[in-house]
Formats: sequence, C-alpha cells, structure tokens
Amino acid sequence: MKIDFEFIHPVHGKFRDALNLPDNHGYTDAELDAMKQQRFTNWVAVVEAPPSDDTIEIEGETYSKLEGVPPTGAILKEVDGIWYYKV
Repeated sequence: MKIDFEFIHPVHGKFRDALNLPDNHGYTDAELDAMKQQRFTNWVAVVEAPPSDDTIEIEGETYSKLEGVPPTGAILKEVDGIWYYKV
C-alpha cells in the first residue's frame, strides 16, 4: 500500500513523499500522521541546516572529516587526499 502525502512549508515550498507499507500494516491514522510529520520535520531540518563541509556521503553512507586519531574500529576512506571516517 502506498500512501502519498504532501506538506506546504511557508519558506521552502511543497514537500511530497509517500509511505510504502504492507496492505495489512495495522497502523492507526494517528500513527500514520506521526510518520508523515516526522518525514516532513526531517526534510525541513536538512533543508535548513545542511551537513557541514566536514561531512560527505560515500555510497549512501555519511563520513566525517578525520581530525587527529580516528575512533577505535573506524572505517576510513580517502577522498582527494583527505581522510574521512564513517559516522
């Protein structure tokens, strides 16, 4: 079951998304509304405070720029001579 929805933000405009759930999901209307609101809230947070230049995305994973010694067990990647660790 696909539940399409949209919100209008006064500054950032229209947000459209969908919940893809099994037909027999069992969620109440209030729970579905909360899921929709959380998606919208997350979108607004990303639009208003994008990641800093110290983070990058590599193959769908977020990495932070390495400053000093990496955390124990960190997964490291080098990009253009700069080392990053998986967040």
